[in-house]
Amino acid sequence: MTGGRALVDHGVLDGIARTLRQTSAEVDGLAGSVPGAPDAGNATAVVTGMLARFLDNAGQLILGAAGAADQVAAGNADYAGTDAQAADEVRGDRNRPR
Repeated sequence: MTGGRALVDHGVLDGIARTLRQTSAEVDGLAGSVPGAPDAGNATAVVTGMLARFLDNAGQLILGAAGAADQVAAGNADYAGTDAQAADEVRGDRNRPR
């Protein structure tokens, strides 16, 4: 962004991090409902392989969403800290308690 002003809504970023964490937890909570290997006759190995792939992908989603939540929260904290520091620098000595 050139010449523009970037505004960060810390509440929105908190909400995004919360949603990502909740999604990760909800998908992880489904682990107990995973069915065992089906009796699919000649296709049992293929169906079992597909289920294994789905489970692996679900695991990656759980880890990815949790990791993204951590990164969003960390970025938000960095933005807030930088904003506070910049505000202190702009105010300078004139607003410091004496």
